[in-house]
Amino acid sequence: VQMFPQFLALVAIYLIIAQISDVFGAIGLDTLAGLGLVYLGGSMGVNAWLIKGFFDTVPIEIDESAKIDGASHVRIFFGLVLRLALPVLVVVFFVTFTFIFNELAIAKVLLADIRNTTLAVGLNTYVSGNTQEWGKFAAGALVAAIPMLIVFSLTQKYLTTGLTAGAVKG
Repeated sequence: VQMFPQFLALVAIYLIIAQISDVFGAIGLDTLAGLGLVYLGGSMGVNAWLIKGFFDTVPIEIDESAKIDGASHVRIFFGLVLRLALPVLVVVFFVTFTFIFNELAIAKVLLADIRNTTLAVGLNTYVSGNTQEWGKFAAGALVAAIPMLIVFSLTQKYLTTGLTAGAVKG
């Protein structure tokens, strides 16, 4: 399955969302909700494997010692597990945010109405077709980098911990 490029899935995604829009118009073609649904489903597999790989590095003794101390399952999950998983959750958020923020192909196919597009599709209109307005494109790209810089600066300390956690055990 991995030998085929993800670009080949565009036709299948389009047909599925077109059929969904026949039944549920609010999450079909030309809606941001439909695009969000596709993004959530597409990134779920990768994110699940990232989180699973991280949880495999967490020692089971932490959970067992909390049980011995009398902690409930809810207390163990919210008090220990989520605190330990914070770096990987931030990494998953950042990777997904970056992908969705920069994705062009799926958004361009599913959102045909120019009034209902993503930033990447909007910027692409400056340099596609007969118009080649590279100045406006460059200015828009610089302004569009601001949210990414803000998200990166807020999550930087968790990213370095999450990306290197469990990489080398010594």
